[in-house]
Amino acid sequence: MKMATDSLFNQMGQPATYKNKAIRIILTEPDEIVGVGFVNTHSPSHRARIRISDAPELKIGDKIDTDDETLAVHSEPVKDIHKLVWSCDLICV
Repeated sequence: MKMATDSLFNQMGQPATYKNKAIRIILTEPDEIVGVGFVNTHSPSHRARIRISDAPELKIGDKIDTDDETLAVHSEPVKDIHKLVWSCDLICV
C-alpha cells in the first residue's frame, strides 16, 4: 500500500515545503461549494492530502509553502485507515 501511495503522490502531487523539507501534497479545491440564493460560493480553504512520512507531526497552524502561496493547516489533520496519509483543510495566509 505504501508503494501505491508514494506513486500517487509522485505522479499527482505538487511540490511544497514543510519545515524546510521538500514534500509533495495533493490539493483539491475548493473543499466545499455552497449555494446561497442563486449564487454558488466556495470556501476559502483547500482540502489537502499529505503523506505522514513527509509530515509526521502535522498540526493546526503549521505552514506549507507552495510555488504560488503559503498555506496554513486550518483543521485537525486526520490519518487514513492505513496511517499513510493526512487529510486536512488548508487556508491561504
